[in-house]
Amino acid sequence: MAKEEGKIITIFGSKGGCGQSFMTNCISSYLAINTDKNILLVDFNIGKIDSRIIYKVNENHIRTIFDIGNMNEEVDESLLKKIVVNFDNSLNVIFPPLYSDNLKTISDKNLLKIFNKLKEIFDLILIDYPFTLNLKDNSKKDNFNNLTQFCDKLLLVSLPDLISLNNLNIIINQLSDSINYLNPEVIINKYNIRPSISFSLLNTVFKYPVEYFIPFDRDVEQLYLEKGPSCIFKYNIKITRDLAEICNNLIKGLF
Repeated sequence: MAKEEGKIITIFGSKGGCGQSFMTNCISSYLAINTDKNILLVDFNIGKIDSRIIYKVNENHIRTIFDIGNMNEEVDESLLKKIVVNFDNSLNVIFPPLYSDNLKTISDKNLLKIFNKLKEIFDLILIDYPFTLNLKDNSKKDNFNNLTQFCDKLLLVSLPDLISLNNLNIIINQLSDSINYLNPEVIINKYNIRPSISFSLLNTVFKYPVEYFIPFDRDVEQLYLEKGPSCIFKYNIKITRDLAEICNNLIKGLF
C-alpha cells in the first residue's frame, strides 16, 4: 500500500520571544516519542543557534534547506537525507543556517518542490516559522503567502500582552483569504505572568477564539534548556498535560 502523503503544521508567533520555538520543539518531541508517526521538525530561525543548543548539536556547518533550495537538479530522497539530522528519540530535524551573509533566497517553486518530497518521506512535518522570516525579497505580505502555501494546519502562538495580541489581530486579518481552510488555532503562552491582560480584556482586544492557554513554569523551562524538550514530559504537571493535549488533538484532527 502506498504511503499516505504527509501533513504539515506551521507554528507561527505574534512576535519574538512568545514561545513559538518552545511549542514547536515540545510538540515535535512528544509526537516523535508517543506516536508511530515519522516526525520532521524544520527550523527556519535563520542565524539562531537555539535549536542546536536544545538538541545538543555542536556541528555549526550542517547542511540546510538553503543549500539545496536553489539547485537545478531534481530533489530526491538521497539529497534530502543530507540535510536531515536523526535523533535517538525518532525525531528528525532540519536545522537553520547560522550565517546569512551570502544566503540565497528560495523561490516558492523550489520550496514547494522540497516540501512535496519531504511529505513523501515523513508523516508529519512541523515548521518553526519566525515572525521576522521573509523567504523572498519582495513585500512583507509574501511572509503570509509562504506561510499558508505549504501547511495543512496553522498554530498561532502569542503572549497575553497588548502588543502581542494586536500583532495577532494583524496576522489573522492578513490570513483572511485562507482562514477557513487553515482553521488556525491560537495558543496563549505564559498567561500566568505579567504583563498579561485580564481574560475579560482579552475578549475585547482579540476577537478570534483562543484554543489553549499554556502556563509558564520556571522549572520546566530550565529542564527544557538543560535536558531537551522530550524530558519535560516525564513530569505529570499542568504545562506538560496541556502540551500533550495539544499534541493528541493535532493527531486526531489530521489523521
